[in-house]
Amino acid sequence: MEQEISLRELIEVLLKNKKLIAIITGVSLIFSLILSFTTPPVYEARTTLLVNPIGAQQKSKEITSSMDVLDTISQYPEISVQTYKEQFLSAEVLKGTIDELGLKSEDGQAISIRSLRNKVTVEVIDNTNLIKVTVRDGNPQLAAEIANTLNEKFIDYITAMTKRKSMQAVQAITEQLEEEKKALDEEAKKKRDYLMNAQDIEALNQEIEALRNRLTAYKSLLIDTEKQIESDLLSLKTMEQNGIGSNVDIAAIEAKIQLKNEVKIEIKLSNSSNLSNAILTAQKTQIETRLVQNVSEKEVLEKKIEEIQQRLSDLRATLATEEYKYNEVMRNYELAEASFEAYQIKKNEAEQNAAADIGRASIIVSSPAVVPEVPSSPNKKLNLGIGIVLGLMIGVLVAFFREYWKNSAVEATKKSS
Repeated sequence: MEQEISLRELIEVLLKNKKLIAIITGVSLIFSLILSFTTPPVYEARTTLLVNPIGAQQKSKEITSSMDVLDTISQYPEISVQTYKEQFLSAEVLKGTIDELGLKSEDGQAISIRSLRNKVTVEVIDNTNLIKVTVRDGNPQLAAEIANTLNEKFIDYITAMTKRKSMQAVQAITEQLEEEKKALDEEAKKKRDYLMNAQDIEALNQEIEALRNRLTAYKSLLIDTEKQIESDLLSLKTMEQNGIGSNVDIAAIEAKIQLKNEVKIEIKLSNSSNLSNAILTAQKTQIETRLVQNVSEKEVLEKKIEEIQQRLSDLRATLATEEYKYNEVMRNYELAEASFEAYQIKKNEAEQNAAADIGRASIIVSSPAVVPEVPSSPNKKLNLGIGIVLGLMIGVLVAFFREYWKNSAVEATKKSS
């Protein structure tokens, strides 16, 4: 049958075993005191770095062309705050610190990189560009020296890393620049050969313009000639249809008629009828002569217009071919020249990056480490408090266990009897 234990009984057990609880608590307290005074003190030196992320603009840039690749190569390597934190305890930084300070272990040998790494804690302060570095060591002076030396070696390491990256970029760009120079020289030779052997595009344009002007003049002259032919034909038809029926004053007429064809006709009239007939005959002859000449001239003009049009067609085809070749040669040359200049610019940028002290430009020691005056451990007050609490807990548990053991033994005796 289960028995209920009241609070009074628990208190009576504690009071009954108070000496035992006090002894156990005292032992625990003494043990914590011994531990506090015998444990070597450990000092913590703290330093804070303000870092500036490098190359953050490259994240959103999509690489779609060779120029984008070239931009990526010539820029600094991307370093975020988290990357700074991870790189702080790199083997190169730790090894440099060990060599700089001559850190040695108890056996007189240089301490290992792992041993130094175990002394250092690096953390990023939330939502900031601050990195806090904590160094623990039994020697407060040495702890501060290690922290400050780690800062310097880390800054040198970032500078050296970016310089290596930049020098690799310089080498890669230089090699490609030589290829671009060869391509530019080849395109320059093609351009020179073309300009030496190709037809002059300006001369072709001038010849085409002159032919156009001639064609326009011939067409205008052809139109006038055709109009004159139509007019002469109409005049002849009218003269044939109308007879000679007009009277002319004989006393007033004695003249010389000069025709357009430079033929001079001299007519002597004996009466008005003869005069009218002579004039009409002269006009008719003049029209007929002009008509024959205009018909012949029309044929000549049409032939010349056809020849000019054919010549213009040939010249336009030649001009189009030459312009295409010229544009192709110039485009290839300009592209080669632009590519060469782009590589030259990127090479200069990479050389400037290699020469820059990017470590000191991007990392600032905002709070150097100072020699700690008070050890961070052991914390004597904390140890005493823990010793007392732990002793009380153990004492109470022992008291309850002791009482339980006695009660169990009594009940076992009663049952056996």
